[in-house]
Amino acid sequence: MMTNTLPASDDIIRQFNNPAATYRPQPFWFLNHKLERQELEQQISAMHEQGVGGVVLHARHGMQAEYLSSEFMDALSFCTEECRKRGMDVWLYDEDNWPSGTLGGKLTRQHPEYRMRYLRIEERRYSAADWPKPLTLDFQPYDHNELIAILAYRAEEQGGEWLLHPEPLRITEQLGDVWTPGSEGDYVVLACWSCEIAEGMTFAGGYYLDTLNPEAVQTFIRLSYEPLLQLQQHYSSTIKGVFTDEPGLMIHDGFFGVEAIRTEVRDVEATLPGIVFAWTRGMEERYLADNGVDLIPLLGALLYHLTDGSLTARQQYYDTITRWYVEGYHGAIREWCERNGLLYIGHTLEEPVWGQARSQGNQTRVLQQFHYAGVDYLTAGIGSKDNPHRIVSVKTAASVAQLENKARVICESFGASGHAYSMRQRRLDANFMAFLGVNLFIPHAFYYSFAGYRKTDFPPTEFKHAPHWPHYRAFADYIGRLSLLGARTNRSPEVLLLSPIRTVYQDMFASGVSERKPNADTLFQLLSDRLLRSAIDYDYVDECQLAVADIIGRERPGFRFAERGGTYPLLVLPCIRVMSRQLAVRLLSFVQSGGTLIAVGTIPQDSESQHNDPELKRVMEQLFGEGGHGDRRFIGDGSTLFYSLEQAKRDNQDADPLESLCALLKPLLKQQPLFSYTMLEGGLEDLIVVERGESGRRYAWMMNWSEQEVAIRLDHRQEKGAAGERIIEEWRLEHGDVRAVRNDAVLTFSPGELRVFSMKEREDTVDDGGEAGSKADSSGTAARRFDRSDVLGMPRRAGERSKEIQLEPLWHYEADQPNVLLLDRWQVTLNDRQSKMNATMPGQVNTYHTTFHMTKELIEWLNARSEAPGRSPSRHRGVELVLDDVHQNVPSHIGFLQRRRNLEIFVNGVRQPALGPSSWQDPYYHSVEITSSLQPGLNELEILTVSLLEPMQEISFPAFLIGPFAVHGTALTVEPRQVAGEWCAEGYPFYAGTACYSQQLKLPRPGIEEQVWLEVNDIRETARLFVNDQDAGIRLWPPYRWDITRFIGEGMEEGASEAVTLRIQAANTLENLYGKRALPSGITGSSRIVYMERDRIERSMERD
Repeated sequence: MMTNTLPASDDIIRQFNNPAATYRPQPFWFLNHKLERQELEQQISAMHEQGVGGVVLHARHGMQAEYLSSEFMDALSFCTEECRKRGMDVWLYDEDNWPSGTLGGKLTRQHPEYRMRYLRIEERRYSAADWPKPLTLDFQPYDHNELIAILAYRAEEQGGEWLLHPEPLRITEQLGDVWTPGSEGDYVVLACWSCEIAEGMTFAGGYYLDTLNPEAVQTFIRLSYEPLLQLQQHYSSTIKGVFTDEPGLMIHDGFFGVEAIRTEVRDVEATLPGIVFAWTRGMEERYLADNGVDLIPLLGALLYHLTDGSLTARQQYYDTITRWYVEGYHGAIREWCERNGLLYIGHTLEEPVWGQARSQGNQTRVLQQFHYAGVDYLTAGIGSKDNPHRIVSVKTAASVAQLENKARVICESFGASGHAYSMRQRRLDANFMAFLGVNLFIPHAFYYSFAGYRKTDFPPTEFKHAPHWPHYRAFADYIGRLSLLGARTNRSPEVLLLSPIRTVYQDMFASGVSERKPNADTLFQLLSDRLLRSAIDYDYVDECQLAVADIIGRERPGFRFAERGGTYPLLVLPCIRVMSRQLAVRLLSFVQSGGTLIAVGTIPQDSESQHNDPELKRVMEQLFGEGGHGDRRFIGDGSTLFYSLEQAKRDNQDADPLESLCALLKPLLKQQPLFSYTMLEGGLEDLIVVERGESGRRYAWMMNWSEQEVAIRLDHRQEKGAAGERIIEEWRLEHGDVRAVRNDAVLTFSPGELRVFSMKEREDTVDDGGEAGSKADSSGTAARRFDRSDVLGMPRRAGERSKEIQLEPLWHYEADQPNVLLLDRWQVTLNDRQSKMNATMPGQVNTYHTTFHMTKELIEWLNARSEAPGRSPSRHRGVELVLDDVHQNVPSHIGFLQRRRNLEIFVNGVRQPALGPSSWQDPYYHSVEITSSLQPGLNELEILTVSLLEPMQEISFPAFLIGPFAVHGTALTVEPRQVAGEWCAEGYPFYAGTACYSQQLKLPRPGIEEQVWLEVNDIRETARLFVNDQDAGIRLWPPYRWDITRFIGEGMEEGASEAVTLRIQAANTLENLYGKRALPSGITGSSRIVYMERDRIERSMERD
């Protein structure tokens, strides 16, 4: 039996400084080149050293081993063993690339019967005004489309909407002929086709899997999962589980749109006519067996509503395909995983609710199958107030985890954000994910290789190619602490939002037209945002969950979903128009037992089977009476309230009606905030707050999700509990320690910053002066009080800074890696008859020609370095040409006899030696040193690609000159020794890496009442400070501020001065190199040393 509980011995306080592997990043590791053991081991070792907790072994574009071959499985076995040695977790991945289900397209090529199918419905209209003229049924047959039926529905318009009469005429045999209705009237004629998904919808020209077909899914399990049993000895220990990626009952074209895409060379915009829905082979017979009804006459109800008001057909269709998909795909894989001691994790296509309905049927029911609820969060940003699109997908997964008692919420994060994605952007996104409930981060991605097109595979990379990699340990620690606190604490929300999925089913198509932004979907997103802004915690809930929840009365009324779990006394219906009769009856019981029910925008009136259902309306009348806006109605021990959005707008045109609704909700909440505060800077909605609890502690997670700094003052009163004084502590995510906070502290939050506070009781209470001694808690970490001087980036009291020393603008500068000249513009001569190595018969030569300039001083400096005796080997010693994604060899026969390579390099007419593996950026790049062939002034570089009766080598990616030089246009000069700020303007526009800024200055020893800080206005992007070669810490994002007191004046008398060397290792992003944008890099602002008066409590602690 699988368990999702975490070890009871796991101590949250002890782990906070150095979280266990399970809480640390567990990235997609893109195995995307030749899998060599030495390289695999080196990469695993590098990950481990930088705090990565595990990997998802992900076969990806560019992998040279065949998926699931013995070579591939040997590599997985080797990686697993290396991870085991280091205590790292391993997750297997069930597909070659993605989406899961096809084995890189092989399964559906070998088994055409298992290819996904769509129901494609195309339409013709017949107007009563045309009667008795015939209608030509000129529906066009297409390859791999089978006609199911042609149905003629009598239609009528009511209130601006076209409705169909429920009993159609079947006129299938008249395809290609003409048809005239027997009587005058309007008709809608629908041709219904079973349509095979297009070739090329998945990678390698593949077809996606029919996930509604259990036989197809079992074949996928047999071919993709069973081979993984070769690693079974590591199951339930090193190997934790299997990740499935973006499956669906409709795949990407059905998720993003409503048409069957048929892109082709001659017509890239091609689509098949009509609208598509989920379908499977043998659906008619299977549907009849499951539901006892003939599906075919009901197909028109997927696009139109019916004149008799029946909703059964559409609701039953979505319930059925959801059940087949959930049980046949997710349930089957979960069962296999459980049988083999593995966790089933992954994610699907998640947002918005409209997309969930199209691709998953019911996302809640899908997520119930995962042992850890999963989601992805790709591209940068957290959305906006007007477009809060990032909340629903994460909150859906977090809510399922909360209600279903799942231990973790995983998130495939950071991908598709581009090479310019900075650590400050990562912090914003990671903090928001964690705030919403993510507690297991799967970064997308760690790239085994960046060679060729691999670097374009939805970057950024988190791994060794990225300039931030030397500083990544700090980020891995940060993510680990976020995940630890998220996984080991629990929320106790009081509010449920009912998912509008059933209403969206009915609203997503009407009058034969799709509505991709149904009102219920839009309101659901907006209300989700406004509740966050109002510091009201909540969870989403589906009808299927409410159907089995306990209804608790008396002192803790509400819905309860887990034994010994908390209750939800408030249920909000966001524009819910459709509701099952069974749920309505349960809601009446919920209210009578003490719950509060709030309908927003509308009161449910349609059941799962009938528009304006009298039975449902009777229950709603019992609950809401006449439905007056804002009137709270008491029923039994509970109450209801209807909130009309239209009336709220009329009452106050300047107010956001959903914000006003939140103001009504707040007084209904029973749990009081952990502590109160006053806003000093920023708006109330700029700081979002969620509370969590664990082992007697309550936590407040406070996040500034605005783009401006926010400051607050705590207004907490000192109180005595049973065990002593209640104090506030901060769990400092960047430092890994826990510190006590004054009850009137002023706290600042930089944009995107998340801070975690908790309340606990302690016996050593403060005196009337507000002072306290230091006391170690159970972790051995000293918890201490601090005033505002402990808070990074916050306003200071007047007179608090006793001295400020501005640093010189000029820094000594040294790049840690060779500088780069990007060579992306070439003059190309195809079939060059005047080339350096002409080939006329047989073969052909193509010449790529470019030029660059070098100063005489640089040439002399390079020559002097090369001639210097006893010099140590260095990557900076000369100039190298680096080529990406080329393969140099000697063609057989003619090439062998003529002593030619398929790729030749000439610098100033001199033929260069063979390329070798590059030590710069990627071992699968190739390079050659060209220093000896360089000359002052103009230099000519030619690359010849040679075909001698073999395929021609191509140059598809920019080349790079690397070396110890500065770049000004296409001219290379001697490197500067000093720079005044960011390095792009100083000759490093394409440089992506780390560089060191240093300067020496004399600093007086601080007094006992002083601290010394280094402050830098801005650095792009990450930085590590060394003071006299001692590590003073890493800063991944603003504020760039270090306490350097402990490094200054040791052993000196007070007031004496000493020479201090400051060295800042700064790192930018890969955008400068691969995005070809010279983004400001390194130190971009002024710097200063600040002497600051210590807080009097800190002075007291030091004296103690």
